[in-house]
Amino acid sequence: MSKKVVNELTPEIVLATKEARELFRVRNSFTFNLGIELIRSVKNPFLIFLLPFRLFSLLFFSKPQLPNVKSASRSGILIIGIDRIGQNFSLQSHVLAQIISESDLGDVTLLNNTLEPPKNIENVEWYRIPSVREKNKSRKEWNIMVERLLSSVVSISRPEHVIFFGDYLYRGVVDALGPLESSVPITWFLPSTGKSESISTKKLPKINPISLPEFNRDIPASQSIHRILRRSESERILLLDVAPKNKQLINSITQGENQFLITAVQREYPLPKGINLVVRMKEVIGMQLEGNVTLIIDDESPLVSSLAVLNVPCLLLRTGKILSPIAEEMIRDMELKGTLVVVRRNISDEIKHSLNYLFSIPYETIRHISDSSKDSPNQVNYVLKWLKKSNQPYN
Repeated sequence: MSKKVVNELTPEIVLATKEARELFRVRNSFTFNLGIELIRSVKNPFLIFLLPFRLFSLLFFSKPQLPNVKSASRSGILIIGIDRIGQNFSLQSHVLAQIISESDLGDVTLLNNTLEPPKNIENVEWYRIPSVREKNKSRKEWNIMVERLLSSVVSISRPEHVIFFGDYLYRGVVDALGPLESSVPITWFLPSTGKSESISTKKLPKINPISLPEFNRDIPASQSIHRILRRSESERILLLDVAPKNKQLINSITQGENQFLITAVQREYPLPKGINLVVRMKEVIGMQLEGNVTLIIDDESPLVSSLAVLNVPCLLLRTGKILSPIAEEMIRDMELKGTLVVVRRNISDEIKHSLNYLFSIPYETIRHISDSSKDSPNQVNYVLKWLKKSNQPYN
């Protein structure tokens, strides 16, 4: 049997790693085979007469090529969760694997840092890689270990979509995912509270960073702004998280005649004048707000990721910021259902009209719409809906 036929039948996992592919290239190079022929000739002088013919064969006959397995079918999703201490991103990848395994999106393969196998997950193939700080290894050793394991997992699972949770594009991850054909989308799910603009994808240009809305299998925890501020439940609280540059909206609120207790979310920039009280972001993000609260934010607010769970009347000012396709889907759906008022033109008349409409919506109406609609999805369902809709890279 010729070498070419053997190579065509070689299982993909044999040449999955970068090291194996490099070894294949070296062993099939002219210089390597020339050295082998010279050594054989030295060991057996009778082969010296055949050496010119062997050299001719090495020079002019086709060299073995890496097996072409791109035509093989792909299915399912590969989820990777890697961080320095093996907690945050590993847990997020675990939750998403559990959610997808219960949907009709195909098989799920999970590779993360968790110390124990995922519980209550069926039909999930799980692999574990130690976290960066877990083993007393150099960074180079750890990256080699990641590349070898992840490359093998990719060749075994042959996913149609790869999802990465991580704080950084580690060299081992890049080396393993780099050889994937361009038809396989690679999505980097980033924390909703993080700054996706500072994320660098130069090491792996085909990866698509997307901000992931807050998602959890459990009912969101409830939080009372009145209790935090020690105010009466009968008072109407206006919770504001708007950047100072959006002065039209801020002035319409602070200079309006509506009787609200204006409260702002504490941020890194100075708060506008007219703010009565302040709450911290961690006290409201991802929470189901209780009480007579109305929320006003712009599309740069981290609270955009929690829109599906806040469950209060809300106005969102669009300023042209490009959001992830999952967040865009969530905003369109909530606007159609009447649980969100969206202002797309930052002009005084439209802002005032939208505010008047927002203030006329009782809290009980918003809650009734959210609870009674059978197809009113929470943040988990928006992620699944996006995964079902598209398997192509996001631009």
